Amino acid sequence: MDRRTAIADAALEVVARDGLRALTHRAIDSALGYPAGSTSYYFRTKSDLLTAVAARLVELSRTSFVDIAGNDGDVATVVAQYLDDALTHRMVHLQARYALMLDSAVAQDVRATLAGSLFSRERARELFDDPEHGDGLVSLCEGLVADVVFGRRRSNDVAAMKVPISVYLEGVRSSLRGNSPDTGLD
Repeated sequence: MDRRTAIADAALEVVARDGLRALTHRAIDSALGYPAGSTSYYFRTKSDLLTAVAARLVELSRTSFVDIAGNDGDVATVVAQYLDDALTHRMVHLQARYALMLDSAVAQDVRATLAGSLFSRERARELFDDPEHGDGLVSLCEGLVADVVFGRRRSNDVAAMKVPISVYLEGVRSSLRGNSPDTGLD
């Protein structure tokens, strides 16, 4: 792993554990056992460091999704497996992402990158003829992740995640066919 990547990964850990205020070049150098000044050599400012962190989250999320999507499975299963993987193996990334997205001290462009780091709206929109359906799928997935991260939902296993995703996809399929989904609300 190159130093830039190691620094971005260490920054994710520091933010997830201690928040944005604890993110300093010195803290990263210390966490990695690097000589003082190493982090600032690669990232001159805290803003540069945060930009690298956001880019690293995008990279990690895309790599994870591509690995999981390579397995055969219907859309609901693949998305549920991706969510389960993120919540099981990348919780630190999710915690850092939320901490940074919610902090007004983080530049808006970095927060926008973080907002799109977990799910690709473009890829979701490719699944449907109507971009709003892709956006809806992303919003549903964001909500499922937030429920687990913030403790509203205890289970993040694939079967539990697949249910609301399948229901959403069936509703979309029905609307695309011109049928009203049977919601049982009539």
